[in-house]
Amino acid sequence: MSSNGTSNGTSNGTSNGTKIKKCVTKEAKKQRRTRPLKIVKRSELLRTKKITKDKNTDASNETKLSHENEQSKQNGAKAADKTSADYYFDSYSHFGIHEEMLKDKVRTHTYMRSILDNKSLFKGKTVLDVGCGTGILCMFAAKAGAKRVIGIECASIIVQARKIVTANGFDDVITLIKGKVEEVELPVEKVDHHF
Repeated sequence: MSSNGTSNGTSNGTSNGTKIKKCVTKEAKKQRRTRPLKIVKRSELLRTKKITKDKNTDASNETKLSHENEQSKQNGAKAADKTSADYYFDSYSHFGIHEEMLKDKVRTHTYMRSILDNKSLFKGKTVLDVGCGTGILCMFAAKAGAKRVIGIECASIIVQARKIVTANGFDDVITLIKGKVEEVELPVEKVDHHF
């Protein structure tokens, strides 16, 4: 355990509530920091389990319709309760805006070079990325040697960001938290850097 209460591995909960500790060797960390980031295709991020239709009685269909009507009433109430902040965060929930930013090679490369060319600023540090989006800057910081990276994102793009971080093998270093920065509780007392 380090002084801030974290361990060198992470614990993942399983369906029965037990904890499995995942250890990462120094060699694996070194390889992770030297290999290029894995590109995760949009189709892989959108892939979901197929929903099978219930072919049972009319009673089950009536139950479904009743449930759908109740949901649409709730969604109507939710839409009326939305604030401008909700609309702002929703605008960042869609792939398009993130795809546009990532495809801006000058922007993305500048961020990457500014982080990776200054590894001494990140080595062994705890970094906070506010509004992490797809987690690209979190991964650059982890690749630069950050001990721990915490990404906060209020938009639902965080679901895809978690998949991207896991696909690139950084889930032992990067923690992604959904919520507003003013409202979330960080898993550490302090951070060394934030962006």
